[in-house]
Amino acid sequence: MRKFVVVYSNMWVSLFMLGFFVVSSLLGAETPFMASPNNRSSALQHLQGTVVVLDPGHGGGDPGTLGVGPTTEAENVLAIAWELKSMLERYGAKVIMTRQTEASPAVGTQFAGERNGQLAARVATANRSVGQIFISLHNDWHDNSSVQGTSVHYDKSQDLALAETLQRGIVDQTNAVDLGVRRSNFYVLRNTSIPAALVEIGFLSNPEEASLLAKPSYRREVALGLLAGINAYFAGEF
Repeated sequence: MRKFVVVYSNMWVSLFMLGFFVVSSLLGAETPFMASPNNRSSALQHLQGTVVVLDPGHGGGDPGTLGVGPTTEAENVLAIAWELKSMLERYGAKVIMTRQTEASPAVGTQFAGERNGQLAARVATANRSVGQIFISLHNDWHDNSSVQGTSVHYDKSQDLALAETLQRGIVDQTNAVDLGVRRSNFYVLRNTSIPAALVEIGFLSNPEEASLLAKPSYRREVALGLLAGINAYFAGEF
């Protein structure tokens, strides 16, 4: 009896696997981040040789938004930046970070002690580099704790395409509420000479998003979305 059960069970497993492969073949091509390593590398080939400036907001004595979750804005965006840096470098990009630790980017520079020293230091890093794009990472806040979602901000016309591809990449990867692309007059956007975008990743005033942003798994999903957006930008998929 045991032998019959095993054979019968194996038959159903085989039929299930056959059905799975048939359905998979009918579905066609895989998405870049569900694909095999070789297919994924091919999909992300536009990153090879690019130079990206990543700007994790706040730091030092400025923790950014202190929300309802266990982590600050400065912690969240630095962790996402490191995750994204690793991904970009894996596919052949060079990454410049305006800060790599919890310290303010103005520390040890000519901008230390100035009113907008942090911001000026970030802009100087971008403008003095050979970077092709500048991406500033932040979390948002709203007095209404039910508000959630992601938005990307730009200032100059040269920034718009980057903002659009980043927004699309994050929303597609994380299923975040799409708050769209907005024109804004942020210091780092108006003073950076290369195409620049400021990404507001979720609301720390929203309990659900504040909790998600503290999780390494969700930070990785955000980084994957940004990676897809950057690749789309360099591929000209506006």
